[in-house]
This record gives sequence, structure tokens and C-alpha cells, in this order.
Amino acid sequence: MIKIFKCSLVFMTLLLLNSCGEYNKVLNKGTNSERYILANKMYKEGSFDKAIRLYELILPSYAAKPQSEAIIFRLAESNYKTKDYLTAVYYYEKFIRSYPKSTEIGTAQFLIAENYYQLSPKFSVDQKDTRKAMAAFQNFIDENPDSERLEEANKRMEDLSFKLEKKSFEIAKQYYKIGNYKSAIVAFDNVILDYLGTSFKEEAMFYKFKSAYLLGVNSVDYKKEERIKEAIRVYNRYKKAFPTSKYLNEADDLFEKLDKFNQAKPELNS
Repeated sequence: MIKIFKCSLVFMTLLLLNSCGEYNKVLNKGTNSERYILANKMYKEGSFDKAIRLYELILPSYAAKPQSEAIIFRLAESNYKTKDYLTAVYYYEKFIRSYPKSTEIGTAQFLIAENYYQLSPKFSVDQKDTRKAMAAFQNFIDENPDSERLEEANKRMEDLSFKLEKKSFEIAKQYYKIGNYKSAIVAFDNVILDYLGTSFKEEAMFYKFKSAYLLGVNSVDYKKEERIKEAIRVYNRYKKAFPTSKYLNEADDLFEKLDKFNQAKPELNS
């Protein structure tokens, strides 16, 4: 049994060395035709790094030939598979520019978006690639309304939008936490207005009210009256929008404190 295992191991090693030898020989000294054939073989076998080296080497020689379409597309695909997403985008965009009538245009458009989706970072850092991904998915949706990938693209859009919503909400909440209530109010408004239907709307409206409350009660006397008026208006809008909100008990307690001031200043009802 041990001898059989050793023989098998030796055989596999020799096979691997022979395979590597063939690859290096063709890579360094082969004709473009040989490199093209081997590149396709490596691509089909999933050896994408090796395929990329060969395809990049021969691409200039095939620029005006029919094989160029497959080479560029497979370069894009191979870079995507090896997680070199920016290079993949470059080749997919090159493919679209070079072959605008190809039957693979829709696939290329989707995969441009997918590459940016993979580059999209966690919500707390810069969201440039998230926005690029959303723009690319929207372009795919607009250009391919009957695509089988439409549902997947829409789901991706939802995921990306949520990331932007969360970032926007957390920025607003940070203003609230550090006591910059005027900026918090504006930022919570941005969450509500920029992302209609956002899942953060209830919480954003509640914290906007708390920010308005704290801004009002902590204001200097000549500003306090008008700011408390505004806090009451914010409370009423919040309660109307979410009459069964999980934050309502706390909001009601704060409103009662405002109401005491309101009763002392009847003109606040105007």
C-alpha cells in the first residue's frame, strides 16, 4: 500500500513538473498560436493566473483578429475570478467599447457592477465604490429589462443602498452623541429625505426629535421659545408617522417636559 502511494505521488509530481515545463516553454518561447491554445486550456481548467499571463502576452498580436473578442472577455473573467476587481472592470469596459454588438454585453455590464460590489467596503469608510456599484447595476437594469439577472441586480442594489443609508444614519447619530444638535437635525433630515422608505426612518425621526428637544431646552433664553416650538412640531410629525413606535414612551416623557413650558408660554400653541 505504501509503495503504491509513493508511486502515485511520484507520478503526480512528474506530471505536475511536465505540465509546468510545458507552460513555461510555451510562455517564454511558444508561438502566439500555441500561447492562445494553452491560454484557453488554462482558462477552462480554472488556472486563471496562468491564463491571464498568456492572454495579456498575445492580446496585442490578436487586436485586429476575431479571437480578440474572446481574449478580452476571458481576461476580464479571469481577473474577476482571481479577485483583481479593478483590472476586471478595465477589461469588461474595454470589451463593451470594442464589441458593442456582442451577445455578452449584458453579462459584461452585470459583472462590472458585480466587481464594484465586491470592492464596496464596510459602511463606516468611504463609499465611492458602493456608489459606482449602484450606478453600474442601475445601468445594467436600464439596459437589460428582460434579463434573468434582474432580480439579483435589484437585490444587490438593496444591499448597497442599505450600506449608504446606515452610513448616513451613523453620521447623524454621531452628531447627536457629541451634542451638535443643529447638525444632527439636518443630518437626520438627510437620512429621511435622501432614502425614501429607509428602514432607519423611525429611529431617525425619533433622534431628530431628541436633538430638537435638547437643542431647545439647552438654548439661551432668547432662542429657547422658538426652538421649543420647533421641537413640538417635530414630535407631532414623528408621532403621526409612527403612532406605535417602540421609542414613543421616551418621546412622550420628553414631550411632557416641553408641554410644561408650553403651558407657561401659551403663545407656543400658535
